[in-house]
Amino acid sequence: MENNSLGVNVELNMEVSQAGELTHTRIAEPGMLTRVGNSTYLRFNEKLDNNQEAKILVKIADNGEIHLKRTAQSTHLASLLYFTNQDHNSGHLETEYGVMQLKTFTRNSQVEIKNRPLSGKINIDYDLIYDNNIVGNYKFRLIFKA
Repeated sequence: MENNSLGVNVELNMEVSQAGELTHTRIAEPGMLTRVGNSTYLRFNEKLDNNQEAKILVKIADNGEIHLKRTAQSTHLASLLYFTNQDHNSGHLETEYGVMQLKTFTRNSQVEIKNRPLSGKINIDYDLIYDNNIVGNYKFRLIFKA
């Protein structure tokens, strides 16, 4: 099994459309790219208010499935979402009040990783679904490079 980690710079741009409102989030942080077997893991932090941060982990499986885990201890929130191109997946959001079951429908996903020089991009367009209702449309655009 191959296991190597490299420092990368990560830029994430998120566009969220919820209840008729459009919001944009941009994160630019150092991160770590690790390959374990046929999977690639990208870890980085998101700065929150009051000098807190959320830990973000993106896993790219060898079958093209993408896992997105976000944990923010200061807000007692943790989410785990799965994305498979043109498919529905189950996920969840953990809160201090319990676990909410969520679903995603991945309208489009693309992953491109280059080795020399190390760089890549992950694009995901998806709907977030709770209780059979679409609660938001998301555009996830992540770029990384060594």
